[in-house]
Amino acid sequence: MGSVQPGMRDVQESPRRSRRGRAALMVLAGLASAGAVGGLAGDETAFVGSCGHFVTTVRTSEPSYAPGQVVIVTVTQANDGPACSIPPQPCGPPQAQVSAYNAAGEDVWDYGARKTSPIQITCGLDDGPGMTWALGYADTQELDWGQDQCTQGISSPLQPNPDCPGTQLPAGTYRIVGEFWWIDGRTGGHGPSSSATITISR
Repeated sequence: MGSVQPGMRDVQESPRRSRRGRAALMVLAGLASAGAVGGLAGDETAFVGSCGHFVTTVRTSEPSYAPGQVVIVTVTQANDGPACSIPPQPCGPPQAQVSAYNAAGEDVWDYGARKTSPIQITCGLDDGPGMTWALGYADTQELDWGQDQCTQGISSPLQPNPDCPGTQLPAGTYRIVGEFWWIDGRTGGHGPSSSATITISR
């Protein structure tokens, strides 16, 4: 499981929220158009602009799970440095993105992936206000995974996603990687990633 980073015990946190429904689709659409579709493990660079002191923590509700048991993943991003700002966001506040990788390092699940690729949703024409992260401010989001195999893939809207069979993954060890994403102009920006390891029992 992910460990608590030094100096993070007393940070102010925004209200916990689960990312579902329309908001999730809008963010996924924005990331897809920015070329950010797919897993997180291969990208170690954090595009944080002036916010170069973000710290990310990933935790899971249990270290080991029975087959089909829901895995609850909590992702926290905190500003461990001076106050800084990220660009105005057309689709709302930054959202946590999570992927799972098997022991071979293969991406087997991406949060928000579906059997049918969603229609791209265009957010408001005007960007929202800029977002300032004060020293110690943190955002925590909780996501869940039913142990099904389903990654984003690339297909046309409303067409079947060939990378989402939806089958139960086999027993073994899996690495859960999480980070926060936002839109920076025409590209996706994100904070540093963190990970936790779980086991799916037989």
